Amino acid sequence: MLIDPAIVNTLVFCGIASLSSVGLTLTYLTTRVPNFAHGSFITVGAYVAVYTAQILKRSPYEVIWASALLGGLLAVTQYKLVLSKLRRRQATPTLQMIATLTIAFFIFGVMSIFADYFSRLYRIRTNYIALRSWDFEVASIPGVMVLSLTTVSALTILLYLFLNKTRLGIAMRASIENPALAEVLGIDVDKMYTLAWFLSGSLGGLAGMMYSMWLPVTTTSGDEFLPTVFASSILGGLSNIFGSLAGGLVVGAANSLIPYAAAQLGFVELIQFRPVIPLVIMSAILLTKPQGIISLRLGPRGRY
Repeated sequence: MLIDPAIVNTLVFCGIASLSSVGLTLTYLTTRVPNFAHGSFITVGAYVAVYTAQILKRSPYEVIWASALLGGLLAVTQYKLVLSKLRRRQATPTLQMIATLTIAFFIFGVMSIFADYFSRLYRIRTNYIALRSWDFEVASIPGVMVLSLTTVSALTILLYLFLNKTRLGIAMRASIENPALAEVLGIDVDKMYTLAWFLSGSLGGLAGMMYSMWLPVTTTSGDEFLPTVFASSILGGLSNIFGSLAGGLVVGAANSLIPYAAAQLGFVELIQFRPVIPLVIMSAILLTKPQGIISLRLGPRGRY
C-alpha cells in the first residue's frame, strides 16, 4: 500500500508537533512562564538517536526510552536548579523567561561541543544528518509515521485517564489549579511540578527521536522547531493540554501542506518561507483570540 509522500510527511510532522506542544503546555501550566529551553529537549532526544546510529551502529528505536528519559531528566534539572529557586525568590515571569532563554543557549553550547568532539573522535557526521535509512516499514508505510500516530493517539487516552482517573493525576491537577489549597490538603506541590516537568521533557525527547528519523538533525534543530511548538500550544490554548494536541495537528498540517500546495501551483520560490508559517499562525491567534481557538473541556474546570 503506497501513500502519497506529502501525506506521510504531514502525519509525521503533526505527531512531532503535538508531542512537543503538550510538553510545552505542561511546563507553562506549572510555572506560568514560556519555556524557551523546550527546544533543547527535542535536540537532546534527537542526538541520542544520532549517536546510537552513528557510533553504536544500532537502531535508534532501541534507545527510544533513553531519548525520553534524558529529556525528562534535563527538564527536571532545569526546574529544580533554576526555576523553582527563582519562584521561591518571587522572581517576575519576565526574569524567569529570560532564565529559560539563557538555559537554552547553554545547552546549545554544550551540544555543539559534544557534536564537534564526537565528529572528530569517531570521524562521523553529527550535523545535517537524517536517519531515514534506519527506519522500518509496515506495509510500505514508514515506521516513524506509525509510531507518531500511535504515540499521539495513546498519549491522548493515557493523559485523560491519568489526569482524571488516578490519584496522582488529580493531585497534579489540584497543584496546577490552586497550589495554596493543594498544600493545605497535604499535597506536595513541588513534587507534582517536578513530575509535570519530567513528563514535559520526556515528551520533548521522544519528539526529538522521531524528528531525527525523518528530518535532518543539527544542534539547532530543536530551537528551529520551537516556533512550531509555540504556535501549536497557543492555538490550542496555553492552559489546555488536549487543546495543544489538536493545535499540533493543525499547525503541523499547515507547515507541511501549504509549501506542498505552493509547489504544486508553481510557486516553488515560496517554499523558502516555510519557517514563517508558524509565526503567522501564532501572531494571528494572539491578535484575534489569545486564549486559543480550541477548547476541549474534558475536566470539570475545562482546562485539561
